[in-house]
Amino acid sequence: MNINIEFLPSKNGEETLKINEYFVHSKYNPNKEAEQLIHRQYTPHHTHIIFGYGCGYVVDALIKRRSFEETIIVIDPLFDSRTLRPERKSSNLFLLDSTAISMLELYINKIAANTRVAFKIICTSNYEKVFPKEYKELLKKIVDIQYKNRTNDYTLIRYAKEWQRNFIENLRNLNKDCTIERLHKQYNCPIVIASGGPSLTKQIPLLKKYRNNLILISAGSTTNSLLSNDIEPDYVVTIDGGEPNYNHFKQLNFKNAEIIYCMQNHYKVRKSFSQRGYIIGTESFDELSMYLEKEFNLKFPALEYGGSVAHAAFNIAHYISSGPIALIGQDLAYTDNLTHAANNKHAREIDEAFIKEREAFQVEGYYGEPVWTNPVLQSMKLDFEALITVRKPDVPYFNCTEGGVKINGFEQMTFEDFFKKFAGDKVISKVTKVNDTNLQLDVHDKLKQILINLNELKELLINGLTIVKKIESLNQIDQKALKKLDSIDKKVNKLLVKIPMEPMTNSITIDILNHYLPIENETTTETYKRVNKQTKALYTQLQDAINYTEQCIKKVLENSEVENNE
Repeated sequence: MNINIEFLPSKNGEETLKINEYFVHSKYNPNKEAEQLIHRQYTPHHTHIIFGYGCGYVVDALIKRRSFEETIIVIDPLFDSRTLRPERKSSNLFLLDSTAISMLELYINKIAANTRVAFKIICTSNYEKVFPKEYKELLKKIVDIQYKNRTNDYTLIRYAKEWQRNFIENLRNLNKDCTIERLHKQYNCPIVIASGGPSLTKQIPLLKKYRNNLILISAGSTTNSLLSNDIEPDYVVTIDGGEPNYNHFKQLNFKNAEIIYCMQNHYKVRKSFSQRGYIIGTESFDELSMYLEKEFNLKFPALEYGGSVAHAAFNIAHYISSGPIALIGQDLAYTDNLTHAANNKHAREIDEAFIKEREAFQVEGYYGEPVWTNPVLQSMKLDFEALITVRKPDVPYFNCTEGGVKINGFEQMTFEDFFKKFAGDKVISKVTKVNDTNLQLDVHDKLKQILINLNELKELLINGLTIVKKIESLNQIDQKALKKLDSIDKKVNKLLVKIPMEPMTNSITIDILNHYLPIENETTTETYKRVNKQTKALYTQLQDAINYTEQCIKKVLENSEVENNE
């Protein structure tokens, strides 16, 4: 596309910009036009994404207007060729070229993570006409990010208690299982990751034929489809903490397969495996990881889990092996109008009602044809594409699904060609002796120490809520009470670091951040009342989290005593 740009004087003497036949600023008063635009578009507590820098009038107007130093992201295709070279600098201002659109989620996670779903897109006049493809891509990307973050936040709140319980229960397994570090680059052979998409069914014959010439990793509930075809995987990756995940495993008894799991995985799933297991740490919970490192001297590799068990399996595969990786059953679409492979407990045919219910839409398929997918599956596709952008695997990797969506960045190869090229006749043996000594961790004493810390935290919160109630009853600001409350806040934060309760505290944080935002031109009295309400809500919710965590710990300790007495 040929771009012709002209910097021209406007009627009031300010510089304006013409791109091809379009003026992107007013020919009369560019600065006033920008101020009027921002007056209409500015939304407090949102990350503002400006498409088109131009001469910078819109950016300058927003910087002057914003009330809370909100993040501003400017995307301009003219930055690509350095046609525009803006000098503007300000706090929380980021200038990106159009190549950043495809990786926008990564940028937002670093510079605007707290915004979550609150984005405001402002298009500088006529930029959408000059760069329609880039603008359309940006709009779609923001919708995808909002959907994903909204889903993640809902999941975090919905499963907070289950993840908390699972973490506490899974602490008991630290004495018998190893960290995934023990398997680092232990293999140099083909790795096949089986997921439960409809296309898995047609790959079963080849999987059986070459079963002894590869390491097979099963992603979560896919295991049922494999076992129904008399195929037992070498490893089963499972990271889901919900009861439905446990239901997939509760009737299974693995003789040889080994479990690879995170600490939030449903704790009862571990009982289906008789062999040693491998722990990959905690997913998206940095404070839990720090707790394990500090209290148990356990270090976990920085694996990018992505949004699903299939993403975790993919990253585990190139962590444990220097051999090639093949994805099968990774449809991420309703191939042949089916939701899952045969023998999966959730498998069903789709119809018009199902398509409407799941908000399904069509995207480019494996062979270039349109296929049906939905927002959740589309998000998983984007996660795969982001994973290989953030950390490109150091081994060859292929999408051998032969169906479903096209995953950009993955070379497509038939499953049979994959075996012909990489498998050979060599029989692959699973690594069995990676560490002959148990960790011998004193989990029992650690749990008792957590209870002590929880009781101390309880007392602090009771004292804090007493002060909050006193403040509520007064009609004036009590500086002495505020000072006491500030001291309690510091002690609470210091103590929370010692308590592995992040699944619960994260869900509380989301609620607090969303419901107690300051208003524009807030008075001192209004700030005083808002912060007091926020503190009351925080302390009350923390009390509930403490009570639940206590119950989980006491249950584990009681069960341990029963087992020791048997």
